[in-house]
Amino acid sequence: MNRLKQHIKKTLLEFINETKDNVVFTNTNVNIGDVYEESDIYQYIQKLHYKRDYDFWEGDLGERIEKYPYYVVKEIPIKDIEMDEYQLDEDDMEEYIEMFKERGSYPPIVLGKKSYGYYNIIDGTHRANALREIGLESIICFVGLKKKS
Repeated sequence: MNRLKQHIKKTLLEFINETKDNVVFTNTNVNIGDVYEESDIYQYIQKLHYKRDYDFWEGDLGERIEKYPYYVVKEIPIKDIEMDEYQLDEDDMEEYIEMFKERGSYPPIVLGKKSYGYYNIIDGTHRANALREIGLESIICFVGLKKKS
């Protein structure tokens, strides 16, 4: 197994085993309708990227997270998510697919809502594409909200 695959597997295993206030953020134990503040999502994504700081700090990820003050947990049809496929690393995709099949759980994808009804990915492009690849029709996501409902 090459170093990148080892890193991804180690990071996902550590993430899945970590807790925040005794809650592990995976699709299996967040509740549809729960609302989180932007700071919770910011910390959640930092945990996912903690060994790959360049992903978090060099791009506009922080700004995209901060665009929404709240995030609600929803189950979203994959067909309603705009997928960025041109930036995908096939090795990352294969590692995510293997991990999701092995664990049966995944860290939720973080989305923003486009005005014309589709969702854009704030964080989780590789995860979303891997979940689509294994045949899921909908996935658990944190969806940005401008106002707390």
